Amino acid sequence: MNNPDIFGRVIATENKPTTTTALRFWVSDTTLLRPFDVVKVPHVSRKPGGQSFTYAIVQELEHLTDAIGYLSGVVSSDFGDVNTEPRNIRLGTTVATAEVLYNTEDIEMPVRDGSAVMWADREGVTEALGLRGIKQPLPAGYFSMSNDVEIPIHFEGDFVVGPEGAHVNISGISGLATKTSYAMFLMCALQQKRMKDVSLVIFNVKGGDLLNIDQPNVAMSEHEKKEWHKCGLEPRPFDNVTYFHPYSKKEDRLCTQSTTVPRETLEDQISRGVVHNYFYDVESGKNKLELLFADVDDPQSTMEQCAEQMKEKRPSSWSALVEDVEEMTKKSQDRPNRAKGQEIPVVSWRRFYRFLQQRVKNDIFDEVTSSKTDVRRKVYVRDIVRKIKPGHVVVVDIQPLPDYLQSLVFGDVIRQIQSAKMGDDEELGPTDDMGRVVIFADELNKYAPKREGNDRALTRTILEVTERGRSLGMVLFGAEQFRSGVHQRVLGNCSTNIMGRTNSVEVTNTGDYRFLTGAQKATLTRLPKGTLLLQHAAFSTSTIKARFPVPAYSQPK
Repeated sequence: MNNPDIFGRVIATENKPTTTTALRFWVSDTTLLRPFDVVKVPHVSRKPGGQSFTYAIVQELEHLTDAIGYLSGVVSSDFGDVNTEPRNIRLGTTVATAEVLYNTEDIEMPVRDGSAVMWADREGVTEALGLRGIKQPLPAGYFSMSNDVEIPIHFEGDFVVGPEGAHVNISGISGLATKTSYAMFLMCALQQKRMKDVSLVIFNVKGGDLLNIDQPNVAMSEHEKKEWHKCGLEPRPFDNVTYFHPYSKKEDRLCTQSTTVPRETLEDQISRGVVHNYFYDVESGKNKLELLFADVDDPQSTMEQCAEQMKEKRPSSWSALVEDVEEMTKKSQDRPNRAKGQEIPVVSWRRFYRFLQQRVKNDIFDEVTSSKTDVRRKVYVRDIVRKIKPGHVVVVDIQPLPDYLQSLVFGDVIRQIQSAKMGDDEELGPTDDMGRVVIFADELNKYAPKREGNDRALTRTILEVTERGRSLGMVLFGAEQFRSGVHQRVLGNCSTNIMGRTNSVEVTNTGDYRFLTGAQKATLTRLPKGTLLLQHAAFSTSTIKARFPVPAYSQPK
C-alpha cells in the first residue's frame, strides 16, 4: 500500500554509512526539499514490536547520476551539441545529508538502510529542535519548511537575560535591515513578555531609526502584521520610552545636537515630556576622562594614568581643567611629591593636553546654568540611569557625537548602571529597582575590538559586563558587521548568537564560524532580508533558520 507521507529512503553505503549523528537519504523526483527542513524516520524500539522515530535536519542536497565522468554527458548529447536532448536518460537521484537531532525513545543507534523518510509534523519539529521544554519562552521568530509547516521559535528567556546565561550577539553586513531590526524585535518581545522584570537601554549610533520607536508603523501591511502574530506577539511600538539627546547651546535646534529627528517629531516629544538633553559638568566629567581616550593607542596606559591623576584636581570649569593639565606639561619629570618610577613623563602630559583641549570643545561639556534649564531640558548623564525601570525604554542618542565621545557616553552609562546595581554610587544615590537591564549597542567592534596587547578602559568595562554582569542583572545585546572584529571573550560569553547575511571572505577566512557546516556557511552568504541563523544554548541543533517581522514602530523614509 502506498504511503503518501513517505518521500525518500535512507541509504547507507560502504563509504558513507549512517551514524549516530548523521544520515543520508535519497529523495523522490516529485519532492521539493531544502536545507533546514526537518524529517522523521522510523527506527527500532525498546519495546518488542514497537517503533520509535528519529528526527533529523537537512544539511545539504546533491544530485547523483550513474555517469562516470563529464564526458558521458557530452557524448550522449550528440558529442557536444547543446541543442540536442541527451539520447540516454541517466539513472540519477537527489541525495540529502541530515544531522540527527532527536529520537522519541532516546535511542542512539544509527538509522537502518532503507528506512522510510517522512515530513516531520509541527509537534515533531518542536520536539526535535529542543523547543518543547522551554520554561521562559521568548519569541525569536518563526521557522518555515518546504511543506508549508510553520512553527514559532522561542529562546529560553533564562539564557537570554539570565540567570542561566545571558548576552546576545548579532552579526551581518549592513544595508539589509537585519541586525538592528532583529535586536529591536527581540527587545519588543522582552517588553511584551517580561515587562515586570526587564528594562531596556538602547544606544542610537546611526541615523534616526531608533528615535521614534514609541510611534506605530502606519505602513505595515496585513501580511506583515500576521508575521508578528505567528511569533506570538502584537504588532505595536514600544511603550514608556524616554529619549536623551546630546545637549547643544543652539536654541534654534531646540538645544539638541540631533539632526536626524524631524523638528515636528522632536517638538511632539518635547510636548509629551519624553525627551531630555544630557551634558557633563566638570565635577562629574573629570572622573571619566579615561573613557574619553578609549580610542587612543596607549600601549603603556600613560593616558589613563594622566586621567587618573586629574581626578585629584578641583577645577571650577572645563577651561580650568584644561589649564591644570597645561601646567603639568611645564613641570619637570622629577616632581618631589611622587616616588621615582611612578612619574608620568612630560611628553605624555603634553599628548594628554593636546587631546583634551580638542575633545572637550563639544557642547556636552558645559557648566550648570540656572535661568534656562527648563527650556534646554539639561540633565546630567547620571539622570539617564534614574529613568531605567522595568517595562521602560531609555534611548540614548550618541549618533551626532564623534567616535571618542560616543565611547565616553556609552562606557559611562554602563558603568553607572553597574554601580547602581552594586549600590556603591554615592553620586547617583538611591534608585528604584531596575530589574534586569538589557543594553543594546550597534557597532560593538568599536567598543570592544579584537586587538593584541592591553585592553583599553572601555573594553574592560564591556568585559566586566559580559563576564560578571549576568549575576548583577546586566545583559548586553551587541551587533556588528563582522564577528571577527569583536573581542573573543565578549563573543565567548554570549549564550545566543544571531547571524545575518555575511560575505564569503568573512566566513571563509576567520575561525568565528567554525561551528557551522559547509552548507550552513554557504547559506549564510545568501540569506535574504528578514532571515537569520539562530544559535542558542537551549536548541538541540547548532543553528535554526528563522524569519522575523518588520519593525512595528515608525521609521524614517
